[in-house]
Amino acid sequence: MSERLPQDEFVAEMIRQEGAALRRFLRARLPGDEVDDAFQGAAMRALAGAESLEDRDRVMPWLYRIFRNAAIDLTRRRARQDRLFEVATPATDDAPDPTSLEATDPCGCSVSQSKDLSANYAAVLRLVDVKGMQLREAARELGISVNNATVRLHRARKALKKKMLEHCGVSSLEDCLHCRCVYDGCCEA
Repeated sequence: MSERLPQDEFVAEMIRQEGAALRRFLRARLPGDEVDDAFQGAAMRALAGAESLEDRDRVMPWLYRIFRNAAIDLTRRRARQDRLFEVATPATDDAPDPTSLEATDPCGCSVSQSKDLSANYAAVLRLVDVKGMQLREAARELGISVNNATVRLHRARKALKKKMLEHCGVSSLEDCLHCRCVYDGCCEA
């Protein structure tokens, strides 16, 4: 029966039959809110390239390759947009970050939790948030580009925020005043 269908109808039928498996495949590689867009994009690519399918017995590996490439493309596009956003928002020097390391941090959670971060992350946090260096100066001292320092600082703050949330459920300086670590004494710097 599949031999009688035109190539594009055959591919469309296979996508319909295997749609749940293809969605699971994408779900394992992408955030949930991007699965539908990736599925639609990959299905459109498959239908547009249906004539290039040489062996109908190999349609599933061919479809998985198209869906994998769609997931990779979407991930790369998202990463490129994130990098552009990080570079385009130089607010790292002006706006205080709630997870930044400051000497006035009442319970010392951020200082304590930053010790478990990678050396690269801890170094950029120490220079920018503790010593108050401008990002450009910190990049020069670390021997990296300003863009790299921006990305590293963003990721370091994100990692520190995650560690603080896991440790004591606090992610802002205001909440730190009511942190249980004050009573537990576990984060004394």
